[in-house]
Amino acid sequence: MDLDQLWKNTQEELRVVLAPAVYQTFVAKTQLISLQNSEAIIACSNAYLCDLNQKRYYELFKSAFDNQTKKDNRLKFIVQEIIKNEDSNGLASSPLFSYQPKSSATHFTQAGLHPNYTFENLVVGNSNNFAYAAAQGVIKNPGLSYNPFFLWGGVGVGKTHLMQAIGHELLKNNPDLKIKYFPAETFGNELINALKTKAINQFKNKYRQLDCILVDDIQFLAGKEYIQEEFFHTFNALHLAGKQVILTSDRKPGDIKELEDRLVSRFMGGLTVDIQPPDLEMRSAIIQQKAQNKGIDLTFEAVQFLADNIQSNIRDIEGKIQELAVISLAQNHKLVDIDLVQKHFSSQNGSLSSAFSSSSPRLNARHLLSVCAKYFNLKTGDLCGSSRKKELVTARHITAYLLLTEIKLPLKEVGELLGGRDHTSIMHARDKVAADLQTSPPLKELINQIKNSL
Repeated sequence: MDLDQLWKNTQEELRVVLAPAVYQTFVAKTQLISLQNSEAIIACSNAYLCDLNQKRYYELFKSAFDNQTKKDNRLKFIVQEIIKNEDSNGLASSPLFSYQPKSSATHFTQAGLHPNYTFENLVVGNSNNFAYAAAQGVIKNPGLSYNPFFLWGGVGVGKTHLMQAIGHELLKNNPDLKIKYFPAETFGNELINALKTKAINQFKNKYRQLDCILVDDIQFLAGKEYIQEEFFHTFNALHLAGKQVILTSDRKPGDIKELEDRLVSRFMGGLTVDIQPPDLEMRSAIIQQKAQNKGIDLTFEAVQFLADNIQSNIRDIEGKIQELAVISLAQNHKLVDIDLVQKHFSSQNGSLSSAFSSSSPRLNARHLLSVCAKYFNLKTGDLCGSSRKKELVTARHITAYLLLTEIKLPLKEVGELLGGRDHTSIMHARDKVAADLQTSPPLKELINQIKNSL
């Protein structure tokens, strides 16, 4: 077996056991370049991946590789450019975040699509995995599988990126498709202008002859009766013709006040998916991606520090990485380490906590306990007690998960808050809730409601 095939088999084994964000970020961008005397040399695309794979994922790599070779091997990770190869599906194994359009950029520009909002540049993790999978269904059967496809979530969680990535893929598959991305506000402004210039028929033809519309921030139609009426007719014309409609909003359709019931009904008639803020692993991947795009190299510790402290959304991450890129260029630092990161944000904001206060306000643990107890109609004492009743255990697991993910408390401290439980019990609770979130939309909705109450 040649080296390429051996490594592909190893990667496939790792794909099964790792989360998508971990696999795509840390495994997909590696390559076996040498195997001699049971020592495997594995190339990573940058120092961060090399360091993290050696420190955190070494045993996983080794177990999978030993299983393929039937030998006890030593692994060595080095920084080296990954050579592009074609896999069995004809897909290039080039770095995950590179962008190489397969058709004329003119099509994308005319469609209103941003060149960077592609699947190649999208980090997939626990928060958007279901939405990503659904997007693949839309691409395979536009207008049929999920129509309309409604994405909702907070600011800066990647709704627009995912929606435009679908547009890119549809155009790659069929450059003749008539696709248009536009904010809902643009639709309203153009309608008003068409009325003023007596060009309403041209306006209707512009939108109703498209094969796919990507409408951002649909909540801006709320309260605008005439614009809602025109959009309703545009939606119906496209939907009845089997054309794809993709929408985004900062809330689900039923929660958009002053949105007509008939529009809510239409929007709910397809697939509605929420996207959560990125978790720690996904934030680490996004930080590394943004740093690469800016041409800076972050150490493992620097990436972890930023991921721990920037907890709100992707736009905050972009802002902090932009600052570091400027500092790196100004001070001629080829490698940005944790000392430089801490020094910069401390000097700029007076303290590290104030530097990140806008993006990661620390909630009070007692307040979170009170909110969870109230939500489950329990006393705080019962929630933190020793009873093993099913309803108490479920509430306790969710509370532990939120204390860890929302407030970032250490395992030991969470255990103490929840009745003196040991850290392994808290780890089990966290992992169980995280796993259930992948397959249980009701649980995801429940946790979202609790978060909104904090």
